Amino acid sequence: MAATERRAIVSDPVTQMTNYEADLSSQGLHKLDPNFSCSPDTHTLILDQNHIIKLEHLEKNAALLQLSVACNRLVRMMGVSRLTELRVLNLPNNSIGYIEGLKDLVHLEWLNLAGNNIKVGIVTEK
Repeated sequence: MAATERRAIVSDPVTQMTNYEADLSSQGLHKLDPNFSCSPDTHTLILDQNHIIKLEHLEKNAALLQLSVACNRLVRMMGVSRLTELRVLNLPNNSIGYIEGLKDLVHLEWLNLAGNNIKVGIVTEK
């Protein structure tokens, strides 16, 4: 692997996940169970390559620092607003049309919304 490739991988915060991760990628999930909860030690939740349309039932996981829901069918991103400790939010390759639910994410350092259908930059929340 070329040095530039290694640097690109290392600089990507989604690949620098801690040992405290819950990886539910490629499980055929359409939604999370209403009682879904990661262990209290979990700082990273990966839900990549599923069929999730709506982010629900994440409120019991308020300690999450990293969330990845890449390559799903998300149309909205409102479910992240209760995860106020998030540092990394990875939502590429979905069907998100509006950027919303970010005002309470005061610790957010990295956001990826590439490959979505963004039509409006910021939606004012009331």
